[in-house]
Amino acid sequence: MKDPQTLLLQDVASSQLAPLSLGEANYLLLASETRGLVLIGEDGSEIAALDGGSVERFALQARGGGHWLVAAYDEDSGKIQLRGLEPDAQGRPRFQFLGDMAVDAPQAALCFSRQKDRIHLFAIDESGLGREYLLLPRASSWGFSEVRPLYFGEQVSSCAVDNARGKLLVAQPPLGIWRLNADAERDEAREVFVAPDRQGTDFGGLWVDAAAGHLWVAAESGVWAYDLRRPLSEPLFSRSLDGVAPVSVAVAGGKLLAQEEESNAVLRFAVPLPEPVAEIQAFRGAVSMPHVAARAQTAPVASGGDAADDPAIWVNPRNTEESRILGTDKKRGLNVYDLNGKLLQALPVGRVNNVDLRPLDHARFAALAAASNRTTPGVSLFGITADGEVESLGLREMDLADPYGLCLSRKDGGLYVWMSDKQGDLHLAEIRLGENPLQWQLLPRARLPLAGLVEGCVADDERGQLFYAEEDRGIWRLDIDAFVAGEGQPQLVARVDGDKLVDDIEGMALYLNGDSSYLVVSSQGNNSYALFSRDGSEFVGRFRVDINPELGIDGVSETDGLEVTSAALGADYPQGVLVVQDGRNRLPSAAQNFKLISWTEIADALALQ
Repeated sequence: MKDPQTLLLQDVASSQLAPLSLGEANYLLLASETRGLVLIGEDGSEIAALDGGSVERFALQARGGGHWLVAAYDEDSGKIQLRGLEPDAQGRPRFQFLGDMAVDAPQAALCFSRQKDRIHLFAIDESGLGREYLLLPRASSWGFSEVRPLYFGEQVSSCAVDNARGKLLVAQPPLGIWRLNADAERDEAREVFVAPDRQGTDFGGLWVDAAAGHLWVAAESGVWAYDLRRPLSEPLFSRSLDGVAPVSVAVAGGKLLAQEEESNAVLRFAVPLPEPVAEIQAFRGAVSMPHVAARAQTAPVASGGDAADDPAIWVNPRNTEESRILGTDKKRGLNVYDLNGKLLQALPVGRVNNVDLRPLDHARFAALAAASNRTTPGVSLFGITADGEVESLGLREMDLADPYGLCLSRKDGGLYVWMSDKQGDLHLAEIRLGENPLQWQLLPRARLPLAGLVEGCVADDERGQLFYAEEDRGIWRLDIDAFVAGEGQPQLVARVDGDKLVDDIEGMALYLNGDSSYLVVSSQGNNSYALFSRDGSEFVGRFRVDINPELGIDGVSETDGLEVTSAALGADYPQGVLVVQDGRNRLPSAAQNFKLISWTEIADALALQ
């Protein structure tokens, strides 16, 4: 190898470099332990500097329009600082302060992630505790909103993001380089991307060449490059730098750039570089789909882990803005919320899984709600007063191994409950209230054999149809009268196809509004919601629930249960509301909860009539 070209620097003590372009010119950004951030030209001449602070790590992200965003941890202030890098009126690059945030520990790694039209920042401290932040541009000072924590352990040395595939890459000597999903609404899916024995035990300095599809790694013994598409693959490039121990590498102008720790020089190597990868394919989560945002969210449930499950909506006929949301905490009981998500009641009745309700003509109650109870296998019943107070009316046992899904149906004044057994079939029973509500009866009526696991179900009372979701197969429709008479059999009306419906199929609800009526289904496998015609036979569209940055409400993933109403519930929900369970409550991380989405936003996103 020829001796490298050396760009000598003045009083920089830099341990990280990154190339960038502003206008027609190319530059290098350097971290400086003595001067904060320093920008140099291709010839090594100094262009701009902060001349203050001590920076070892920074992240760099293009913002468009020739502007850049820089996040740097300043050791002197103990803050992560955000700065813009853009041309001034004369076209000369300058740094602009945008905001900062104090942190509890020195930061070992910083990297940006672009998710849709938002910029996220990953920051990992010296103890290995990482946090993802959503950056909120504001006129006065940008804000940092924590999305979630991430745990790695000690010795993290660097991170980088492969935006094309939505992956976060983290170097942790001597364990290797991890790869995990950058989107907090997806499973982490953490895996080893580069094994620890590839470049020895002292490595770090990650840099992503997005255009070529390469991950570059600096190590004490040299430089490596890997195909970003292929974990645990052979390196595309591997070279010792003749006694140079780089801590940061990049590629610019067809040359390999390297920098040693606390260096006052940038080294340029003229070496054969690997060819770009054949193609860069977008990751599955990037499939184009309309997005909507939640207007409100409920308080988190009291139980940790997988706890929130299924909601129901009681529409207050006297004042729809005082309607109620019932939501199950399947480790504890039933919760009652207002439309702002405030917890009003918590009824500790056991491990209730699914809940449904129907209006009632009764002297004491305006509606009845029923929930499947797994503590004592059976049905828990609740009365809802005209003021929205919910009262427990007790439990009636059923001969089920493990009660699971539940929904109600009504015919000729009779109230019926459909409940699936996680170990068996779908059971139909009649609820008879009687003069004393506490002495209600549960009378078995029929039983439907099931081939697979069923949780979500919903009844169309007007048409006498039941819909239920076989989680890994699709949506079934059943004529209730024909079935009870021993003549009807269910029809599979929509199959799991890995596109419109991705298993598991979970929550189901009916949006009833004349000709604009739809069956809404949770397609859990791709974190989306599918709309079908009212009879379930025609696919209408699908959408996802994304972050609402203005209100600080995260997106939705892994939805179990959902409910919808077309009733106008005030200014925020003039065409009704969709309530969905959120399997990962972020921004910041908390116990699971339920999100409220205006149907108007759904109708606009899908161009519904």
